[in-house]
Amino acid sequence: METFSSPVNHASAPSRNPRLVDALIDRCEGAYSRATLKSYRTDLKAFASWCAEQGEEWLPAKSHTVAAYVDAICPLVTPGTLKRRLSAIGFAQRYSDLPCPVVASSVTLAIRRAERRKPSRPAQAHGMTREILTQMMEGCGDDLLGLRDAALLSVGYDTLCRSAEICAMEVSHVRQGAGETWSILITRSKADQSGAGRIAWLSPETTRRVSAWLEAARIVEGPLFRSVHQARPAETPLNASSVQRLVKRAAKRAGVSFEVVKGLSGHSMRIGAAQDMMVAGFDSLAIMQAGGWKTQHVLLRYVENASTRSMHERRWKALADKAA
Repeated sequence: METFSSPVNHASAPSRNPRLVDALIDRCEGAYSRATLKSYRTDLKAFASWCAEQGEEWLPAKSHTVAAYVDAICPLVTPGTLKRRLSAIGFAQRYSDLPCPVVASSVTLAIRRAERRKPSRPAQAHGMTREILTQMMEGCGDDLLGLRDAALLSVGYDTLCRSAEICAMEVSHVRQGAGETWSILITRSKADQSGAGRIAWLSPETTRRVSAWLEAARIVEGPLFRSVHQARPAETPLNASSVQRLVKRAAKRAGVSFEVVKGLSGHSMRIGAAQDMMVAGFDSLAIMQAGGWKTQHVLLRYVENASTRSMHERRWKALADKAA
């Protein structure tokens, strides 16, 4: 069985074998999320295979090799994929105690060439705003599946959580107060890998929906949201892909327009809630705190459409009032 060799051996005996990626990733288990390591594994195998075809070494990778790789795959992948693959290459070098070629000028120039060839603006999922959420609630039935969907959609909107964070919720994370408003502990997130956690509050409506789901499903511990088979909840939690299918199915059932349904994803609850907060007048710092964002960059991309529309609507109204 092949094992991950020491950094010294890598420097003296360069590798063209893509299978050594597995040994490197296995070495980092527990230090990174499974999703991150899964992406890095895929991206590094793609890079290693390309290097093998070119007769180049992928570890250690030379800057001219990485620059040529950027030029080669630029027409074939999205800007986001390119950025992720470069991150994976840097990751592999760093945890092999090797110099990082990604920061070299030749690679930087290749990245700039790629950016000029292809727009870097990423596609954004359609936000599940309060208006859409209300419509979707009307389509959720009173059976176990409908109760779960209503609770999950409401929790996702109130907490501004990613689908993976929703799947990780446990019954023990729910803090049931004496009043109509419960709270829930978000133990870990993409921006909180150390697990410092944050508290999110549930509206009275969401609290009632979560309570109804737990009571009907007779769940007292374990995963908060689970798949339902033959009117019985499973023991295991939902996964992120299931959440995305759930969102789309609930929207279709409620008669949401085809174009909106097409744009919905597991991120839509998070995006829609952020957009609603921006339109309601909350500043970016408050939205960042509510959604667990560490920087404004991604948040501003989420809310720019909603905030720009709101700004223009106010402008049109002000001009109309002045003209009158």
